[in-house]
Amino acid sequence: MITIKDIAKLAGVSYSTVSKALNDDPRIKPATKQKVLAVAEKHQYRKNMLARQLSTGRSNIIGFVLDELSNPLFSNISGRLHTELKKRGYQMILVVADDGVDVFSQLRVDGCILWDYALDNREMFWKKFATLNMPCFVLGTDEAPNSPYIKIDRKEGLFKAVEHLKSLGHSRIGFIGNSQHVKLEGYREALQRTGLDFNEDHVLPAYSSWEDGYFAIRNHAFGADSPTAFIGLNNLVTRGALRALLEAGYSVPSDISLIGYDDLPDMQYAEVALTTIGPPLDELAVQAAELIVSLIRDEQVDVPVVIQPKLNLRNSTAMCRQ
Repeated sequence: MITIKDIAKLAGVSYSTVSKALNDDPRIKPATKQKVLAVAEKHQYRKNMLARQLSTGRSNIIGFVLDELSNPLFSNISGRLHTELKKRGYQMILVVADDGVDVFSQLRVDGCILWDYALDNREMFWKKFATLNMPCFVLGTDEAPNSPYIKIDRKEGLFKAVEHLKSLGHSRIGFIGNSQHVKLEGYREALQRTGLDFNEDHVLPAYSSWEDGYFAIRNHAFGADSPTAFIGLNNLVTRGALRALLEAGYSVPSDISLIGYDDLPDMQYAEVALTTIGPPLDELAVQAAELIVSLIRDEQVDVPVVIQPKLNLRNSTAMCRQ
């Protein structure tokens, strides 16, 4: 494997010049940088992260912990976060659930970001995670953990969704999904804030998958008092519910309006372009990248950072006909 010293000899420059050129140091002349990079590319040079870590004490790697990968939301967030970290000179490693503790310890990553999710034993997990002894923060939490965090104001987002539907004349607004307490609580509070009644029968049981949303609608006995509009727990549940409504012969939005939580690119390409409420993912990624880099550099940070969900109007909501 070619080394920096080999590149220096072939390019006719010093070891330090090669190091600076490979790290995009602005003090290196463009012509010299191009010469060094050409030699490195010709001989297929690859940076040795372990060697860099030993010499600098930094790996320039950030860990990102998720609990599952099946939801397209997480692939979208991961992709955007990777892009933002790369702009700041860092690479990202993605791991699932608490496997990250062992992986990050071995790699000695510079910092880690944890997506907040339901844990069977949250206290034990945090104790284990605290042993990493590195800058960390929680992304997307609704609680106040004993660390910096970025909060998504899900309750305010659901209020915006309910408020929009009420402005269209809907007074019976249902919710598809009962697996996320903060969203269900936000839905109830939004009804209260807008002067609408809560009806337990208008909450359709569903967990978080496409199938859950589909069968929640399929199993619901529609009648005269059924909701004229629904809000889906997440993008998958909403897409499943939309398919079930269309198969049952309902027109969306003429018969029933539908809003999905999470705004992903594919929501606009559903059978009916879906109106959504959710955090702007680009802003979420930028804020997360800036926060972890600031923590690594031991800079003063203002936390928590609060992300406000945005209502994205498309074709799945309309004036209530009843």
